[in-house]
Amino acid sequence: MKKYLTVVLIVLASSLFATDRQIYRDSQGRTAGTATKSGNHIIYRDSQGRTTGTAIISGNTTVYRDAHGRTTGTAVKNGETTIYRDAQGKTQATSSRSSDTTTYRDAQGRTTGTEKQSGQATIYRDSQGRTIGTKK
Repeated sequence: MKKYLTVVLIVLASSLFATDRQIYRDSQGRTAGTATKSGNHIIYRDSQGRTTGTAIISGNTTVYRDAHGRTTGTAVKNGETTIYRDAQGKTQATSSRSSDTTTYRDAQGRTTGTEKQSGQATIYRDSQGRTIGTKK
């Protein structure tokens, strides 16, 4: 569950910067899902094309909703740091960007993963440095 939450947070966080359509792949290179941005709206779809959630960006705040329209959380960006909160407002994770790498931490401050820009691709790694996915 913790690994799944980390992957979801990484994918959602990185989608704050999605332009048009992003394709997310798992560690074996299979399509895991997509994010399509139109204006300040993002639609997330699974590998079969089913909508799994949406996001609306307003200033430095992004509100995430599930496929049924229920709020699942928010992300508030302040400089190079983003704080992720669940639907009840409890902090679940943070991310900090430095150069071409973003580090994700859980609510207790433990590193849960990283995201690194490499040319046109983004590589996602877990807390042990293993590749868990990519985005192009």
